Amino acid sequence: MAQRNSHPKYGRFRFDAGSLSLNFVATMRHRGSPPRELLTGPEAFAEWLQIVGLTPLPPAIAYRDYEDAILLREAIHDTVRSLIMNKKPNAEDVDLINRTARFSIAIPQLHAGAAMIKWETANPVRAALAVIARDAITLIADTDRGRLKKCDSRSCQMLFVDSSPGNRRRWCAMSICGNRQKVAMHRQNKISDHGSTMH
Repeated sequence: MAQRNSHPKYGRFRFDAGSLSLNFVATMRHRGSPPRELLTGPEAFAEWLQIVGLTPLPPAIAYRDYEDAILLREAIHDTVRSLIMNKKPNAEDVDLINRTARFSIAIPQLHAGAAMIKWETANPVRAALAVIARDAITLIADTDRGRLKKCDSRSCQMLFVDSSPGNRRRWCAMSICGNRQKVAMHRQNKISDHGSTMH
């Protein structure tokens, strides 16, 4: 499966959270206020799966599968956020992640007479969700808890893996929330300086 980074050609989606499962969680933006749902329906979910390279995909995704995807996304979000906040994850969320991970993922099959691989699975969407759930389990089990972080921006609160050498990253991205904070602080300082000269 291909891993993508944040890039204009991927439009509204972000792929810089540090893992497949957290990139999936990032399809709900601005969880602080007000939240913005990017997976607005089965078609948007199918688009995201295609971008990350989880194949094969059916011609159309059933609404029930879309609903299950949203439930998995929120279970991953709530579980990782609980760990970041040093709280015990909800048992139902953990159970949902585990159950989803048990579904068989797509397997590669080499076709005779052609150097071509075909990915086969009984249920492509369930297999894709299983890959995401397994990534979440590996992330939680293998990542230093201190590396799992929540963006300091109150409106953003995106979850990410801090892979910086000093582990001092505070923002989902310096070019996005970090820059906004710098601009806000600069404005506040100008207001404070102006106020002090008035006295």
